[in-house]
Amino acid sequence: MKKIFLSIAIAALATLGFTSCGNAENTGEGTDTTAVEQAEQVNEEEIPIDSLKELQNDHYLIKIPEGWKANSRMVNNSCAMGFKESPFTSCSANFQTGTIDEFKKEYMEKKGKALPDITVGDKTFSLIEYPDPDGKPIIVAGVPQADGVVTLRLFNGANMMEEKEAYDMLMKNVNLMMNSITLK
Repeated sequence: MKKIFLSIAIAALATLGFTSCGNAENTGEGTDTTAVEQAEQVNEEEIPIDSLKELQNDHYLIKIPEGWKANSRMVNNSCAMGFKESPFTSCSANFQTGTIDEFKKEYMEKKGKALPDITVGDKTFSLIEYPDPDGKPIIVAGVPQADGVVTLRLFNGANMMEEKEAYDMLMKNVNLMMNSITLK
């Protein structure tokens, strides 16, 4: 009986010895740090869209403000996000080739009216307001960048606000988004 217990004890000690040797190899000493760093990096495609904190392309980076959620990833220099509380404002950011004058002409042809330019830091945005099919205001802001124009297009969704209050919130969100974008 003693021999059986002794055999079991020796087998247990041998198993522990082999296990601890295996664990000693995984302590990080002598491991390939490149592989570890790659494993720690989070692939943006794995992050749920509504959890993204910023979106970027070759022309701009936009940080998603507090209370806003991404509605898309960056696709062909364009992305979308929304404010999920009343007045449920939506914003699409885009880069389009052409000049600022071509940008203005495009939106003025949509029965638009020019609003005063707004300067944010070193960026001067041209603003145009035009109606959606129901007559509600859409505001588009454009700023020259390299060989084109970065645009922000904002509009409110369904809400119970008075028209003036909803418009003021729309303008507040236009300013917020202009402050959230960095040109490259």
